[in-house]
Amino acid sequence: MSSTRMTRPQAVSTELPPVPLTIEGYSVLHQMMRFRWSAWRPLRASIKNEIVQEASSALAKMEQNATGQSGLYSLLGHKGDLMFVHFRQSFDELNQVELRLARLKLSDYLEPTTSYLSVIELGLYESSIKTYNELVERGVEPHSSEWK
Repeated sequence: MSSTRMTRPQAVSTELPPVPLTIEGYSVLHQMMRFRWSAWRPLRASIKNEIVQEASSALAKMEQNATGQSGLYSLLGHKGDLMFVHFRQSFDELNQVELRLARLKLSDYLEPTTSYLSVIELGLYESSIKTYNELVERGVEPHSSEWK
């Protein structure tokens, strides 16, 4: 009597990673500022106008930048009076925007209250699950070099 030995496929862990794949997008800098009204009020109207014109021109260019825009918003609450939000493709580009803003005459009348950096990530939730399941079905061990 011949015996046929069947080989069983190696068990593959079905535990999927808890986080989805992501695609990094823009780097973002949020700058909250308090306006120094006590320093602004005594200025002559012509000086105020010059400062506003310089800032308006610079901010309009930042707003229309094809590789990442900037915006200026009025804030409610205790964090400040104004918030600048800058979207750029790298932290280096954000640093350049931050320095450009600091060189404006308007910056003499702005007091930073807080700021933070962030990175926009596009979460690939649905496609991650599909991809992970396809890998498991093919017998690829999660977290193996082939998986990665």
